[in-house]
Amino acid sequence: MSIKDLIAILPEPLRQRSLTHPSVADPYDSNGRLEFLGDAILNTRVAELVFHSYPELLEGDLTRIRAHLVRKTFLATVGRSEGLEEIIESSVINDSVIADTVEAILGAAYLIDRDLACRTIDEIFNPAEVDTDELRDWKTLLQETLQADGLRPTYHVLSKQGPPHRPSFVSEVSVEGRNVGTGEGHSIKESEQAAARTALEILGIRPVPRSAVEVHVGA
Repeated sequence: MSIKDLIAILPEPLRQRSLTHPSVADPYDSNGRLEFLGDAILNTRVAELVFHSYPELLEGDLTRIRAHLVRKTFLATVGRSEGLEEIIESSVINDSVIADTVEAILGAAYLIDRDLACRTIDEIFNPAEVDTDELRDWKTLLQETLQADGLRPTYHVLSKQGPPHRPSFVSEVSVEGRNVGTGEGHSIKESEQAAARTALEILGIRPVPRSAVEVHVGA
């Protein structure tokens, strides 16, 4: 099941409304209200999936995993992979608009077929595919590790490449002027986290792997 499968079940004018951004239509004829509904449904369903997938984790970690799964960049990637930018009506097409439209489609589909909307969310937003190591706060862990020896990490951006809508940063982390790790990410924050993780790996600090968990969530 896909986002386009959900679009296919939508009757007019609901289909048109779900694909129309407020920048080109009256607020009541655009997808703002549907986006509101879709956002709530997506967050609730994914929260349930994450809750059952990670019984060993507490609220803070569960929140980070949910936020990672429903982040705008991922929603935009889902939308672009299905060619939504070609059918969205908007004054501008960017990741934010595409992500909002995905949520609007989920909201619209939920009004027509709740079970199908939930099953589609289950397939696209799979907690089992999340690398929980990537969600750790490596910068804080590195800082706390170095503080034990009276040291402090400093970060510096080495380069920025790629298009404006999808930049790539490379950062380094240094201790007393010596480079101890580099990392890459689509934001400065991501690249610094990656650099901190590299430094921690060099120091021999690694995360404990999570055991597999079988998930059963009712529709």
